Amino acid sequence: MNISIEKNLQQYKTHIIDHATLSTVLVNNGYTGINDKINKLKKDGLIETLKRGLYLHKSPFNKTFISKEIIANTLLSPSYISFDYALYFYGLIPESVHDVTSATTKRSKNFKTNTGIYSFKQVKKELYPIGLKIESSKNGNFIIATKEKALCDKIYYTKDIQITSKKMILEFLEDDLRIDLEELEDCNIKIFEKYYEISKSKKIKFLIQVMQDLV
Repeated sequence: MNISIEKNLQQYKTHIIDHATLSTVLVNNGYTGINDKINKLKKDGLIETLKRGLYLHKSPFNKTFISKEIIANTLLSPSYISFDYALYFYGLIPESVHDVTSATTKRSKNFKTNTGIYSFKQVKKELYPIGLKIESSKNGNFIIATKEKALCDKIYYTKDIQITSKKMILEFLEDDLRIDLEELEDCNIKIFEKYYEISKSKKIKFLIQVMQDLV
């Protein structure tokens, strides 16, 4: 193993490196057969492919934390973490969620990698910018929906539910999603209202009524 290459790759704290950057690292270390060397690095387990032209550096010397959230943001842009994974991230639902779920303005898409499955659901461009925040991890920042936005996304884009009353949305929250409603007592109603203003969804309208009772 070329220690110089390893040291160069360790400079990228997200552990994510694109083909152009990796090629530059290899050229600076005296390599000319770039694609052959990349294949050798993959065979040796130093990098793995996330998608075409994007790699994950797996250092044998430095077992640092790898953020699945940052990987998700990088795999498809623009995107933000939302739906089930975000609800789990905020502790709103009890079950562990291993697949990272995101929203994007591009076409829906899934990526299967050694680090996990990353799914992206297409959302309306008008709804995209509502209720987003930047969270920090040990090796960088990532964009995620607020808990209010994640809940709106989950309800609005779950097509196989019929919600025609405040009672029904409450039952969906408590029985289907098993949401811990106490975690929503400090929610920002304005995010729900903005989402409804654009979506005109009756499901979101009933959700707002439930949230108003909570706060």
